[in-house]
Amino acid sequence: MNIYLINLDRSPDRLARMAAIFGGLGLDFTRVPAVDGAKLVAEGKLRQPERAGLVYQLGPGETGCFLSHRACWEAIASAAPAHGVVFEDDVHFGSGLADLLSNDAWIPGDADVVKLETTRVHTLLERQRSKMVRGRFLKRLRATHTGASGYILSKTAARKLIELSEDFVDPVDQFMFNPASTAWADLTIYQLAPAICIQDMLVGAGSQVVGFESTLENERPELESRGEQMSKPLREVVRPLRQAWMFLNSRLRGLERLRVPFA
Repeated sequence: MNIYLINLDRSPDRLARMAAIFGGLGLDFTRVPAVDGAKLVAEGKLRQPERAGLVYQLGPGETGCFLSHRACWEAIASAAPAHGVVFEDDVHFGSGLADLLSNDAWIPGDADVVKLETTRVHTLLERQRSKMVRGRFLKRLRATHTGASGYILSKTAARKLIELSEDFVDPVDQFMFNPASTAWADLTIYQLAPAICIQDMLVGAGSQVVGFESTLENERPELESRGEQMSKPLREVVRPLRQAWMFLNSRLRGLERLRVPFA
């Protein structure tokens, strides 16, 4: 599998770090120059979607990020291997990455996407249909789990995504990993658990943290959940009832509710 690393020209420190990591693992990679949202604005090339997105209006950084992923999809679609791997340049890796990417024989035949990342939020995974891969579970993803900093994509899926994103209006991770998106119904997505990569800003306290600032210029608004809109006493009453209902509902549907761990 070819590895594609998205990296802005103005982030040589990130490139140097990732090159050292891949070099230490004996992995080759291809740098994909990221589309810089700031340059899109300066050059008058920032596209203005004619329809509303799922979550919020795209800014320059999010638009550049999406176009950068599209460049990776185009590379995967035109390359010889049946699968390609896409990473953003601020990820941390768990153990066994080189072994996992040494071949694609473990990838299910129906898989369009294998999500290698976690954002440590609750999601739903298929409980019964799963397999073990290098000590990790591989299960169908059945609910929103955003984040696009690490995933494997088949050639067929790359072509699908290119076609479906001609007129994109959402961030790339919402487009790929939100059931309400136009792409979800056309994709069969698997989740690796524990995940083998995570973004720097989500690692938490520890020696791995590099402290990269976001290159999206804080374009993603803080979305207030329904729970946060309630008073604290009411939240304390509702929380266990809500958790019990979600657990029962997921079990009845043959799913498990899980915060995908990183390891």
